[in-house]
Amino acid sequence: AWAGPEIPPKDETPIARRHIRRQRSFTMQATNKPTPTASSSFGGISGPAHASNLSFYDDLPSSDVALDDFEEFAVARLKVLRRIDVLQAHGTAGEKFAADVARADRENLPVRRATFAADRTRDAVSHFALRMAYCRTEELRRWFLKSESRLFAVRFAAASPAEADAFLEAHGLRYAPIGAAERERLRAPLTAASGGSPAGPPSAQQFERTRYYRVPFAEVTGLVGRRDVYIEGGCAYVPHDKISVRIEERFRASLSKSLTAAFKRSATIERDARVAPLVKILGRVAFKYGGQAGPSTGGTDHETVVRTFTDYLSSIGHSEPKSKPAGVSKYYISVGTRKPNEKDKTCPIAGRVHKSNTQKYTVFLDTHVMMQGCWDGECQATKRNVFYQIRDGKCHKVGWTPPPVGPLCPDVKAETVKSHSQAAIFGGL
Repeated sequence: AWAGPEIPPKDETPIARRHIRRQRSFTMQATNKPTPTASSSFGGISGPAHASNLSFYDDLPSSDVALDDFEEFAVARLKVLRRIDVLQAHGTAGEKFAADVARADRENLPVRRATFAADRTRDAVSHFALRMAYCRTEELRRWFLKSESRLFAVRFAAASPAEADAFLEAHGLRYAPIGAAERERLRAPLTAASGGSPAGPPSAQQFERTRYYRVPFAEVTGLVGRRDVYIEGGCAYVPHDKISVRIEERFRASLSKSLTAAFKRSATIERDARVAPLVKILGRVAFKYGGQAGPSTGGTDHETVVRTFTDYLSSIGHSEPKSKPAGVSKYYISVGTRKPNEKDKTCPIAGRVHKSNTQKYTVFLDTHVMMQGCWDGECQATKRNVFYQIRDGKCHKVGWTPPPVGPLCPDVKAETVKSHSQAAIFGGL
């Protein structure tokens, strides 16, 4: 029985029709068999027994995604990639780097056995959402590729042996781990081959914990050339930490190709009124998360919007306006953070000067509106705010009533992106 989404009209894109056929076949199988796990879509990990977040992101998300979730998932992944960027800028490396990245990953993109399918979908949607935003310029593609590759490397290194082996097998990388008996037989040459590393030969405990894989030597010629592996019978015996380099190279090559394809099909995204505004804003705030979005294409770029409001606040007497991002489409501006003056403490809602700085400003990038509020409890209870808006390049005080502007995604903010539409959205990525 057909239990999938409604089939789109004939004038729907070929990408959407192909996705419908894939989704239709999958659903028909699901009606006759037990509900499949995420393994068929995300790297072959066989169900929640392996709560793994390893993926090459070869397959598009097929579940429904609300636009609010789309934005939330993208920002969550940006936080992880930004953490990678900050750690690299500070020169952090080794175990501390891996531990800090893994902690950020768990906090923002957790994969738990109890909610395995939902968490894997969240991870996939967040990746494809950022792939849309970061495919538009060479600089963005380079930053996204580097950060995603480092995240993948950390995830693979932290995976359990069962998760790593299942992932390798699912992607045709049939690198068989050697058994305990063979490892003991080869203890001396394997230890000697590891002696050329900066850390020197492994200790007895390190050797016992290390997993070795038997790999055709032609696939790891770089390691062979550096004499980092032991060769016997046409196979190289590669430790786990070095096999991850090979897997990361494959991930990087696959993602690089996908980013190029995404850029060529970016017009498909721009035609979808639901996600196009979100994707554009993600690109505009990219520099706050480690990349450069490049020049704005139409309208006023976000830096100009924020600077216009901070300059206005300075011109009316506020001290030291400072801005920081608050998600994809908002900024917060604080004033008088070190030594507030009388203007910083003057509250139009209460009509008096507070004892401390209580004024807060929220900038909405999509509508070029700034809202002034107050942290004081009595003022918050009034639910009153003062609004400002940029018109003709200048900031104007609007008053107590919000200016007449539309939402970020008119009439579709609460709408759900259906499966057949997702193919048009994610097509070619």
